[in-house]
Amino acid sequence: MSTLRPSSLAFLVCALSAALVLSTGCEPERPPPPGGGGGLPPGGNPNGGGDGGTPDGGALVIRSDGSNFAAKPSCASGASCAGPCPDGGVICAGNCGFLAPVTLPFAGDPKDIVLGDIDKDGDDDLVTANNDGKSVAVLLNRGNGVFQTPSFWRAGKEPTAVALEDLNGDGSLDLLVANSGDSSLGVYRGKGNGDFLAPVTTGTLGLNLNDLVVGGFGGTARSVALLRGSEQVVSVFPVKSDGTLQTAADYGASGGAYALVAEDFNGDGKEDLALTHETACGSSSSTPCQSVGVLLGKGDGTFQAQILTSTGGTPRGLVAARLDTDVVADLVVADASRNQVLVLRGQSNGRFYDAVAYPVVKAPSQLVLADINRDFLPDVLVTSATGNQVSLLLGQSGGTFGPQVPITAWPEDVGLQGLLVSDFDADNVRDMAVLTRSGIQLLWGICR
Repeated sequence: MSTLRPSSLAFLVCALSAALVLSTGCEPERPPPPGGGGGLPPGGNPNGGGDGGTPDGGALVIRSDGSNFAAKPSCASGASCAGPCPDGGVICAGNCGFLAPVTLPFAGDPKDIVLGDIDKDGDDDLVTANNDGKSVAVLLNRGNGVFQTPSFWRAGKEPTAVALEDLNGDGSLDLLVANSGDSSLGVYRGKGNGDFLAPVTTGTLGLNLNDLVVGGFGGTARSVALLRGSEQVVSVFPVKSDGTLQTAADYGASGGAYALVAEDFNGDGKEDLALTHETACGSSSSTPCQSVGVLLGKGDGTFQAQILTSTGGTPRGLVAARLDTDVVADLVVADASRNQVLVLRGQSNGRFYDAVAYPVVKAPSQLVLADINRDFLPDVLVTSATGNQVSLLLGQSGGTFGPQVPITAWPEDVGLQGLLVSDFDADNVRDMAVLTRSGIQLLWGICR
């Protein structure tokens, strides 16, 4: 490979910057920031055999400039909550349980967010799929309540779902990116320092690649499950020892399949798949619609035919958890059209009992379970797809939940794209990262 001249390199960075809507022009070339690298990583090739960026199709990256976003606001240790708490007297729930949102802005219309320690420093980092930017943004956690401005890795057209998993067993997290606009799934092998190799790409998967999860469906072997909306299937790709994907097996889904989760839903010790179908349909009982479906795993990487439990409404995001004392996983589902969260108890056979509904914010979409008030019970956090709030449902004994506590997560009223919860600054208090169409709102758990 010929060596790029500095002028050619500057032109290439400028062109990629314009494509990612990062700037309207290019400044004169400057030395890279300490520890941040230059505009492109060295080496690489389109098949993932090198270190990253090449002009012939490798995983080009625009490096962070090395600066940091605004830090976590300060608060006195042990300070009492300030402001009203409409939570029935529970200490430090609602917005007074979190500091004022800190904005981490970047362009690209992000659609999905995941967390993981990709540079192996002990802190959770953040990665987003940027639908308009044809990129993924990598935000490294610098500790003590500080995130670095993102580096942008080139993805396919309209990336809509991302996942982090160590696929090849080398101790470093790898990145999976589903690109709905060009029907592809890219696997970027992690280097363990926040960088990735050029992606190995699987194409011709159809449009509307809505969600993906990684599980141990074949025992110790890993597999990647991908929702392919336009093809109305769940595709399960066994992972080879080198982290690349084998040919997929397909299982029936629907054009309205929205979200996936992996758990054991019949208590046999084997991971299964659950998914939501949000679209209304005809009267045929064999047609998945307005329901949750479970594909019971056989333990060899394959699955039985889908078992459906009707929910009504518009089921979207879901999480699995054992909310009671049995060994079977239950489901918590966001019902967008009826502004509620549904709790479905598992029956030990892939089916669920009638749902218990809890009112929440308008158009709930994405949700997580986390112990927010530190009482050792899981709480529910769910975003509004059309508003600017997150609902907090505080967990109670027996697997029930209290009435919602609304949390203002963003000053604008245009809809939230996702959320994650972690102790990002290692102070033993949960923090919340809320994805918007303009970046991330970081709500730090308040000092106590």
